[in-house]
Amino acid sequence: MAITLPEELFEIVERARAVEHRTRSEVIQEALRTHFGEAIFVPSDDERRLLTAALDEAAQSPERTREWSQVRAELRTER
Repeated sequence: MAITLPEELFEIVERARAVEHRTRSEVIQEALRTHFGEAIFVPSDDERRLLTAALDEAAQSPERTREWSQVRAELRTER
């Protein structure tokens, strides 16, 4: 399957993919599930602002990003 996205949507997908360490397909699948009503997490406006800030920081300092497995492990130890 091939699709064409406007540049601004492509950039959103790329930023989310980089920060979340996921494939484009995974990001787009989640977006489609959200659109068609499959229950998933929907961030608040504050959470969206924080995510945007994190995406911007990751783009400016990619060496500071961590793998999702590392973040998950840290969260588990905090419980």
